[in-house]
Amino acid sequence: MATTSNLSSIIRYYAEKQKSPFIDLKEFCAYLKKYAEHHVEEQSELVKYLGDPSGTVTAELQGLSEKHLVAIITANNKKTIVSISFLAAKYANLYKEMMKNESIPYPQASDLPKQFPNQVLEHKAASQYIPSIIDKDNSKSPLLYILDFARDLPPMLIPACVPIKALLDTAQQKVRKILKKDEFHDYFLKKLRSTNPTKEISIKNFYTHFVDTENYQFAEFQDGEDYYIWNQSLYYIRQDFEKIQDRTVEDTNILQAVQILELHSSYLKEKFQNEHKRSEAIKELEAALAKPPYFYSMPQILKFQDNNGRVLYGQYTEDDLKEFLQKMTTDGEANELPQLLVFKVESGTRYYVYKKKVSQVIVRLCNEAHDAIEKQLEDHWYDVMMDYERLPEMSNASEFEACLHELVEKHSPILYALLNANFMTILSYESGDDNIESFQLFVDGKLLPYSDLLMLKNSKIYANARSRLPFYYTLPILSWIISLFNGRKKEKKRATSQPAVTSNPFEEEEKKADNGPKQSKTQALASNAKAIAKDLVPEGSTIDRELNYLTKQWNKMISKEAYNNLTEDVNSLIRDYTRRVVKSLSASSFTRERVENLAKTLVNTPNMQKIKEDKALTEYVILYMLRLVSNFQ
Repeated sequence: MATTSNLSSIIRYYAEKQKSPFIDLKEFCAYLKKYAEHHVEEQSELVKYLGDPSGTVTAELQGLSEKHLVAIITANNKKTIVSISFLAAKYANLYKEMMKNESIPYPQASDLPKQFPNQVLEHKAASQYIPSIIDKDNSKSPLLYILDFARDLPPMLIPACVPIKALLDTAQQKVRKILKKDEFHDYFLKKLRSTNPTKEISIKNFYTHFVDTENYQFAEFQDGEDYYIWNQSLYYIRQDFEKIQDRTVEDTNILQAVQILELHSSYLKEKFQNEHKRSEAIKELEAALAKPPYFYSMPQILKFQDNNGRVLYGQYTEDDLKEFLQKMTTDGEANELPQLLVFKVESGTRYYVYKKKVSQVIVRLCNEAHDAIEKQLEDHWYDVMMDYERLPEMSNASEFEACLHELVEKHSPILYALLNANFMTILSYESGDDNIESFQLFVDGKLLPYSDLLMLKNSKIYANARSRLPFYYTLPILSWIISLFNGRKKEKKRATSQPAVTSNPFEEEEKKADNGPKQSKTQALASNAKAIAKDLVPEGSTIDRELNYLTKQWNKMISKEAYNNLTEDVNSLIRDYTRRVVKSLSASSFTRERVENLAKTLVNTPNMQKIKEDKALTEYVILYMLRLVSNFQ
């Protein structure tokens, strides 16, 4: 043994020298003192054992006992050290020999020496221990466990350093020995054939390669026909051997081996099922990202559901999700962007969008922004012209473009972030993207002006705003004269206006605290509805904008009149339904899950089932109900 200051290693070395796990404490202290004197120059930490080491050794033995490395026996005022690591090494060698000779029985807990205190060994349930060591390397562990089996089988000893493959190998050999015996060979073969008449060839191949071969090798039955036949064989062996009343050591060993192998097979089956479930969930995640509205933030991704309505997150782990997103956002063909692109809005929220869906997202967002921005500009310009004033953007193209930049950034931050993302210019040069080619976002490597993207013209907006003015505003001389008087009135009003009195903010807060009424039920419901809607509506969008988009998804009517009539019919159904259910709802029960369930119930009614776009209709019902409830006073 190499020189060491580790007390556990010294105890094991001394036990091996004495060829016994039982060591007299006084004799060991005397040996330890001589050992320290001889090796103190090599190991300075041995200096603590140079004097009388009994006190130091006793204190350290207490710590080793708590770690199940040694045990202390006191009998007739004599203390004895029991080296558990010595026994672990002894039984580990026995497992090595067992791999060469399957006739050697498993070491049972009853095989321990009589004076050995069994209670110091840690018990491990076979159903938990075997799966736990499959992916672990405990080859250097000095621990010894008692392995407890189910179905009233006696426990056996298992050193922690015995790897799972060695344990399975010894179990396989014991089962193979039974299947090779003359009285069992044909008996179990006949059982397998009678219960699996369509698997005759597979059973024959199994017996040829595993049972009848003289060149035995450890077999990993992980899937396929062999896995099925192997588990059937284990089941029939266990079924027959459990019926034996007076079991021999060999009978017990066979049942222990079968249980070890069945636990391993169950682990493999569960692992395969979980892996398949995880793989299917990842595929559904990939498909969900390709569904409208095509861009999703991480909170939205975490709420994706499968076809059965179960949340996908949980069917795969957080690490699986990170690995998937990392792969999708980094892996790509040579000199091409990856499949999944990421862009970030000013608030810091990151959104994921498929490369092939970027064009569709931009078209949708531009269409939504078109109406909102056009209306806002028209209203603002109308107010300005009512005051006989003009703005530069009304006639100047560059000023109009700058104005659109500001409005898009303010009212459609997702569109603004996407148009200004780093990947947009590169995307325009990728010839393989049909979507980009079908809707030209770039000309000569430059992004189209916002006025072209939004299909807005300052002349048209100006004309619409001007058409709303009173007739006398359109008469040049008359409007000029009125503007002069209007300007003087404004100056006079500014001159005579009094400065606002600054109020005490603390007094206002006190008044609010004193006079603030408690929230009523309807106000609480409205507050909850607004909170839920905020979570559902994408950043920078509104409920009305999302409702308008979803209406186009489920309402496929061609004529304008039929389109409007169907929309109004659906809205009427939702309003009537909402009035009824809200009466029985409390603010605490008005949650997102409850709203989703209510929406699904309404969509499943006969009148609604005529509309085929279930998903878009359900989302529409949810948002429309939230808009109704949020308007409660």
